[in-house]
Amino acid sequence: MQLNELEQIELEFEILIQKDRRNWLRVAKLLDRIESAELYKLRARSFTEYVKSLAQKNGINISTLWRARSGAKLYMEILGYSDITEMDESIVKTTPEQLETFSKVRTIAPSRIVEEVKNKMIEGANMRHELRELWNIYRPLKGGKTERGRKKDEPIALDDKANKKQFVVPYDMPSSKKNEHVKTNTMDKYWEDLKKMEKYKLSSENVARANIINALRSEQWLARTFNVDFTSKFEHLIAFQLAAFTEINILSLVRPKKESAERPQVVGVEVITELSDFQKNRQKIIKKSAYCDYFYIGIPLNTEYIDAAQNFISKYENIGIICVSDQIDEDTKHEWKIVELAKKTPLTIQNEYIIMQKCMERLLGW
Repeated sequence: MQLNELEQIELEFEILIQKDRRNWLRVAKLLDRIESAELYKLRARSFTEYVKSLAQKNGINISTLWRARSGAKLYMEILGYSDITEMDESIVKTTPEQLETFSKVRTIAPSRIVEEVKNKMIEGANMRHELRELWNIYRPLKGGKTERGRKKDEPIALDDKANKKQFVVPYDMPSSKKNEHVKTNTMDKYWEDLKKMEKYKLSSENVARANIINALRSEQWLARTFNVDFTSKFEHLIAFQLAAFTEINILSLVRPKKESAERPQVVGVEVITELSDFQKNRQKIIKKSAYCDYFYIGIPLNTEYIDAAQNFISKYENIGIICVSDQIDEDTKHEWKIVELAKKTPLTIQNEYIIMQKCMERLLGW
């Protein structure tokens, strides 16, 4: 009887691979049945060995099967199911690839972003590009650490004054937004974020830096810079390497208007989340701004930071100031506000040549 059942499953699996490969949840259900009923023992010594031979027999990559299996487990968790057979394949609106990236993003991104992405993914929105961008932004906070081999989370003691300082996020919110801020951020979400900060030993400055970069993934601040409703084309380059030890945090290539015959305009942003950096990195900031048509200082929405930034640009009037709050808009990006618009700075022929060359190398992956 068991052999007959296994043969029926293998036949269905073969048909799925040939004619309905997108039905990854059904694939996961078949694998679950083979494992739970130990049907694999009729063909192999272990389930892993069986899955490997199944992939080879059907001419597919073994990672496709493991991804479907892990994606189904995560989808069960998200939707609150306890048994994979309870899930209806016809209403699944996401993919194993999206779920795989989501599983990584949720370990480090702010909980409100995670919740927003999860809801959109369940509703069927294509979040592949969005998830990849979020992972690229927040992954550096993990410092190369992964979830594998980690010890089980231990309770975080917040009654120690030294630890409390670690969780002070450097933002000031207007009084008019405070109630809304509390309403949209439950204590559960705050607690989840605090645990992430403790787990990866993050400072509030680390988190603020990632949040600022997340906010500036949008196009609207570029449109505001060029005084247009929408830019014709734009491309953000994060952690742009200008020289061996010189990096522009965000460098954006922009064509403000479709009919423009000019080369793409270069907009740079230096992210500052420590007040001492205004003085310590003064010369570096000025050097970087010389390679951009427009240049901003990106800071947390905090009066102390705004005062320091305004004092800084008083000597460099072409540099603008853009602030980012810890509020999140509908597109999983943090809200931003331009305090001072950047003014165009004519580039020298040499600097224009260098920045265009570096952009070409970056886009070519050299």
